[in-house]
Amino acid sequence: MKKKRLQISLHHVGIVLMVALIVLMVGWAIPSQLQASGKAPAKILFGNPIALSGPYAPGAMMTQIRSYDLWVETVNAQGGIYVKEYGKKIPVEIIRYDDKSDLGTAVKLTEKLILDDKVHFILPPWGTATHFAIAPVINKYKYPVVGITVSSVKLKEMAPKIPYMFIVLNQPQEMGAALVELCKELGVKTAAVIHHTDLHGIEFAGNVVPQLAVSGVDVAMYKSYPLGAKDLSSLLKKVKAANVDAFIAFSYPPGTFLITGQAKAIGVNPKLFYATVGVAFPSYRDTFGANTVEGVMGAGVWNPKVSPTAGKWFKRYVKRWGEEPDRWGTAGGYATVEVMQKAIEVAGTLDPVKVRKAIASEKFDTVLGPITFEGQFNTYYPGHVGQWQNGEFEVVDKATRTTKPLYPKPAWPK
Repeated sequence: MKKKRLQISLHHVGIVLMVALIVLMVGWAIPSQLQASGKAPAKILFGNPIALSGPYAPGAMMTQIRSYDLWVETVNAQGGIYVKEYGKKIPVEIIRYDDKSDLGTAVKLTEKLILDDKVHFILPPWGTATHFAIAPVINKYKYPVVGITVSSVKLKEMAPKIPYMFIVLNQPQEMGAALVELCKELGVKTAAVIHHTDLHGIEFAGNVVPQLAVSGVDVAMYKSYPLGAKDLSSLLKKVKAANVDAFIAFSYPPGTFLITGQAKAIGVNPKLFYATVGVAFPSYRDTFGANTVEGVMGAGVWNPKVSPTAGKWFKRYVKRWGEEPDRWGTAGGYATVEVMQKAIEVAGTLDPVKVRKAIASEKFDTVLGPITFEGQFNTYYPGHVGQWQNGEFEVVDKATRTTKPLYPKPAWPK
């Protein structure tokens, strides 16, 4: 009796093995679109907690939101993103919530998008502090994020602890060093430095000021101002009284616009005038006039002349939105979603862990330029210091300049 049972068991095993072999052989011959594992989602959902109101909103709209939306339109016009796992292209959709420029709100919305809306991927918010705020959430749930509007000297030491955060933007170390080198090249002897009290301003200034001192530049004034300040005239009068060669502001767009307008009104006109975020916006040039901003420097930089691909994308952006992209991060914002798209295609799945692996290992051709990540940081950026000259934001840092820097800056027109 035992022998018969054993024979039956072996017989069953043989049948199972034969069926498995047939399935495997047939599987090799079946076209990929028929080998889909499970039912494909109707759409690939990207969650985007980002500032639609508050002080971060202008930067968010300029650098990320329009780039993301243009990408969605482009991808869907081509049928979507091809996902090998499902053997088909799947359209994309963004679920976007207003984080109100508030860190706590950004964190809550990120978790809501993951747990309640069940998005497949997260697109980042705007601003350095907000990226830091959501980092624990995306790492907890293993959602890769490719950030553009985040720069911090602490990121490189923190990176191993936040493996799901990738950074495309050039960092304070590179931008700061390029600015200091430029000051040294131009013969700057004295400087006044101000910064807002957001993480971006505190860290950037803290990185640059010691380098200026070591390079022989006397920092005659070093002051902070509150994020969201509505009047900086008293601070700028002190800058004027210091009579320095260079004025450097580490600021976000609202502050950058305020500083420029009040500096012009008060007559703060140093040989070098630099601010970080907002100078590269075409709205900055258009608000004050190309003649007014001639010679003003800012962080960045990208422009449509850096490559044929960049020029074509620039025209496409203008056609869609009726205005120009900025010359720092807008192309980078578009590049981040190009990275996500190719990583999904390479991974062949919507599994975020596998997509993260593709982001870390692949090379990506984007409108910004060639992107590869080393230790989660992009290894290439078109430029670090830009300057308005004849209506275009040119690269003027020594390593990659598209034209010579204009120094001293022309006086503000009357």
